[in-house]
Amino acid sequence: MIRVLGEKDFEAAADLASMAYPGMGIQTEEKKKEYEERLKREQREENGILFYGSFNAKEELVGIYRRSDFECNINGEFQRLFGIGMVAVHILHKKEKVAFELLNHFHQEARKENVALVALYPFSSSFYRKMGYGYGPLKYEFRIKPGALNSNGQKDLVELLSPTDVEEITVLYNHFAQMHHGMIKRTWSERQHIKNAASRYVGVREDGKLIGALAFSLQPVKDSHFLHQNMMIHEWVWSSQKGFKQLEAWVHSQQDQVDRIIYGTNNPAFVYSLNNPPNDSNHLIPSVYHEVATTGSGLMYRISDIPLFFKQMHFQTLRKPAGQPEIIVKVEDTFIEEQSGFYKLSFLGGEWDIEKVGENIGQVNIEIGIQDLSAWWMGCVSIKDLDSYGEVVVKGCSPEDLDDWFKPRKAPICMTNF
Repeated sequence: MIRVLGEKDFEAAADLASMAYPGMGIQTEEKKKEYEERLKREQREENGILFYGSFNAKEELVGIYRRSDFECNINGEFQRLFGIGMVAVHILHKKEKVAFELLNHFHQEARKENVALVALYPFSSSFYRKMGYGYGPLKYEFRIKPGALNSNGQKDLVELLSPTDVEEITVLYNHFAQMHHGMIKRTWSERQHIKNAASRYVGVREDGKLIGALAFSLQPVKDSHFLHQNMMIHEWVWSSQKGFKQLEAWVHSQQDQVDRIIYGTNNPAFVYSLNNPPNDSNHLIPSVYHEVATTGSGLMYRISDIPLFFKQMHFQTLRKPAGQPEIIVKVEDTFIEEQSGFYKLSFLGGEWDIEKVGENIGQVNIEIGIQDLSAWWMGCVSIKDLDSYGEVVVKGCSPEDLDDWFKPRKAPICMTNF
């Protein structure tokens, strides 16, 4: 049985998590108690977080997961998105398909609540890809000298912000989210981090309104002296070019105190704002390409309800086809089997429509797995590239047209951890 955890279940949940994730450092009874109270508090708050547990016939807790209910910008409009995290299986119940059942429950909960897209950060990309999750946006970690940033902004307008500015920072952050596909609105947990001063914020205002904010911390360089430190940029949002340029000039001015600026972003175009982008690896990629960033694959997306996602995606905001094309798509989904099958995409009256159809429909134009469909329709990869690498089959239509009609113009950006 899988159900929402009650207050009496959290002690066992904390114990299970301590064995599943030893790196969290919650092995002592004191730490486990602190973690137990944290889990209880997270579920009590009105923050969209619920913890689920899998119980065996003896009423023993054998697995857990955390479900987060987010508002995500999907191609210009905020839609609900479920995130799953803290998936953990009891150390005595491995290889009993507990994780499989937890994921299946999570997907069915999403479908019951009409949530068409789910996401996660994987402990193993291959494990979740088999469950239908497609690769999300790549993340680029830059390690640049402060002087690599431009100084043509007004750094004297930058001021320190405090935890009391949490609402103003949240308004700016949500404005940034509204302007970027894939962004999730500010969460309860993130607001708590600001209130607790987990990192320092600087910002810039125009006419009394916050137009740029940057969260950072200073960290000592390992195996060096106490004056040698790097600046970690945890968050950088702005509502206008001025908001970015003034903060950029402030970061540039840190050269006397900071060795390297460490900044992770989903947007590779950040490199074009730099006058000297190489990182500190001194690594040359043949023939002469200076390493500027390390790249990671993390966030993964999965469509949990194909027709609903198609209707919520608002593909009509992309290029509209000439005429009234019909496209037959064969989708393979071995985990949510009711999604497998054939779909007819029709363009009528200026809008796309979708209908699940039987096998005897005529020529199939696209054969695709749910993991690649999710990545394509979220704008992480083009179907032209998937076709080039042999990951999909496209017949009787142009991959270029398909991308113009169904791929968001920009890849998603996400700053939310869960």
